[in-house]
Amino acid sequence: MRIAIIGAGIAGLSAGRALQAAGIDSVVFDKGRGPGGRMVSKRTEYGAIDLGAQYFTARDGEFRAAVDEWQSAGVVAPWPVNPLVLPERQPARPETRLVAVPRMSALARHLADGLDVQSGIQVSEITRELSGWVLSGRHGESLGEFDALLLTAPAPQTQSLLAEPCPRLAARAAASRMQPCWSVGLVLERPLEVDFDAGFPSSGPLGWVARSGSRPDRPHLPEIWTLHATAAWSEANIEWSPEAVGEYLSTAFAELIRQTPLVTARIAHRWRFARARGALAESVGYLEHEDVLCAGDWVTDGRVEGAWRSGRAAARRLVNRLMERSGQGGG
Repeated sequence: MRIAIIGAGIAGLSAGRALQAAGIDSVVFDKGRGPGGRMVSKRTEYGAIDLGAQYFTARDGEFRAAVDEWQSAGVVAPWPVNPLVLPERQPARPETRLVAVPRMSALARHLADGLDVQSGIQVSEITRELSGWVLSGRHGESLGEFDALLLTAPAPQTQSLLAEPCPRLAARAAASRMQPCWSVGLVLERPLEVDFDAGFPSSGPLGWVARSGSRPDRPHLPEIWTLHATAAWSEANIEWSPEAVGEYLSTAFAELIRQTPLVTARIAHRWRFARARGALAESVGYLEHEDVLCAGDWVTDGRVEGAWRSGRAAARRLVNRLMERSGQGGG
């Protein structure tokens, strides 16, 4: 069995590794420059800046075991921070917040090691042939034939790809609402004199602020703050220019901290599908119709851990299907 995985985020990479452990070949396609999805880090002249996922938590036993392995491998570390709700300065819920080191994309690269990950390739069409599933790229080029498909891309992209070949799953993807997020890396001339490292603003356009250098293995200079706009503000201003967004959100940050930071650079990034607010909460962790499966945070609970569990569950389902076809299944 040859499997195509569309999307090299945490769900796709988790699935790829589970299939590899079972001796099943897979090819992971991703339109980005490298693996990671929303856990990628932007490389700049000031160093790598985590503009996507800021941290993750581990609640499930199986995922905690995986985190322990990643910590032993030196790619994950706890972030000893307790964010404040601002400006009220109430502490957020205490929990162990984890980050990849030395940047968030390090975990994705660790998971991708040894997998056939083809970056910079956008799957634009899926067709069903007698010989199997055929994938085509954005210029119509064939990307190969596969026995089964696993889509781990954001719900709107999954819906678009499956609209014709698998409308049943496309309809399920349409039911999951994903929200955008504008993110800004604010590079400062000198450190701020504030007594917190991260916070959740309770009003205004900002939903998250964090001092990058407070994370493990990050440089302290130049001081860089990551600013995330709220989903509502991002959606309302999704077509703004990066320059306009950077200036507006840095002004909002100055008002929040009641200081005027000296800004060296503003680096803005638009995530069109940042958060799965309408996650489907599928108990099995995946969607399935014939030889097509869907997995990802939007299928489960919207968290990094949910994406990882979803990818593994889908991979196990594919392994079981292969065993059933070969007559090795139980029962």
